[in-house]
Amino acid sequence: MKNQPLVSVVMPVYNGERFLRDAIESILNQTYKNFEFIIVDDGSTDNSLKIIKEYQKKDKRIRLIENKKNLGQAKSLNKGLSLAKGKYYAKIDSDDIACKTRIEKEVDFLERNNNYVVVGSNLEIIDENNNTIGYRFYHQEDREIRKLIIIKSPFAHPSVMIKLSALKKIYYDESFLYCEDYDLWFKLLKYGKGKNLSHFLLKYRVSKNQVKSKRLKIQLKETIQVQRKYLFTKEYFSILALINHLLLHILYFLPNFLVLWLFKKVEFKSIKS
Repeated sequence: MKNQPLVSVVMPVYNGERFLRDAIESILNQTYKNFEFIIVDDGSTDNSLKIIKEYQKKDKRIRLIENKKNLGQAKSLNKGLSLAKGKYYAKIDSDDIACKTRIEKEVDFLERNNNYVVVGSNLEIIDENNNTIGYRFYHQEDREIRKLIIIKSPFAHPSVMIKLSALKKIYYDESFLYCEDYDLWFKLLKYGKGKNLSHFLLKYRVSKNQVKSKRLKIQLKETIQVQRKYLFTKEYFSILALINHLLLHILYFLPNFLVLWLFKKVEFKSIKS
């Protein structure tokens, strides 16, 4: 079909008015144009819905889904996926900024590598004022990704592009509030290979209201739950993975501020370094 979009971009939004315009415009201004933009408003009580409708009037690629009440990210993403028409799915959060060539580079990779089901990228870390404050690097090759996955999530969720044919076989597990992506990677990689490009294709925002800051203990608990599902299998078990799993249990009982500080020290490379 001539008018069939190759890519379905899905953005869940809940009370994201402060950074929403930057996020939406970063998708609409992509160098790659053949996509649909499915925005799921998850029962926002601020001006998010008004902002989305404003952009929808200007760009016909935007498809709006309105949740009458807040359902959470996993359910919102699944609603968007169920309506997606593209060959590929790209996820973006309502407070992040996609670099202009993100979709172009990810489509190019997946079109040239049919045995891959997911591709992501490194992250540029920005603050509430769009200032670059650091970077986050991810292992690039499938072998490294599979080795790492039982230790920590090997992809940046808002940076990924996934084959919809594989994703629609599994969907997100709606029992997870914040780690639906970590659980997804284990299931998704059964259908093909994974890759992280060396480019920085997403500006990932760190702000005071961010989930990782406010709901850290729930994320830690869910990370432990995901790892427990796969750790004691032949494919993933190792002494190092077991030690890491036990350390997460210890972290769970530390103060939030200390856990968040440790996370940033380990995962984010400072722009000063």
